[in-house]
Amino acid sequence: MRIAAFAMALSVACLAGSGAQADQSGPFAKWLDKNTARCVSVADFETVAKPIRLTPEQFQFVRALFVALPPMSRALPPGDHAIMAQADGQTLLALVGDDVSCARFLAPDFVLSMVMQVGQGATAQIGEPATFTIVR
Repeated sequence: MRIAAFAMALSVACLAGSGAQADQSGPFAKWLDKNTARCVSVADFETVAKPIRLTPEQFQFVRALFVALPPMSRALPPGDHAIMAQADGQTLLALVGDDVSCARFLAPDFVLSMVMQVGQGATAQIGEPATFTIVR
């Protein structure tokens, strides 16, 4: 139940690539609009913010988040590392390969907090076990 609630909150908060997200994304709007080119050079992000390379653990966490965002992906997103760019109170998380991002989204504060916790090696307390059903 907690996983379903988290997934719903993340979906509502992030809505990757939607027009609603682009409208509220400030300096990152042009790279989140649904009419934007799918892949964007990291150098473009540098025009509004200094991207910070995330740790390998944070990359895996961001990659998992991206896959879970609507519309859910059936394949791993492209990229071999992740970056974070912040400007005007907004945080963009992007998966990057060969200095190009083909997968990116705005991170609400609660997601940014979790990304930072992952970077610090934090783990959660053991609670109720998660159960999953694989749908083919």
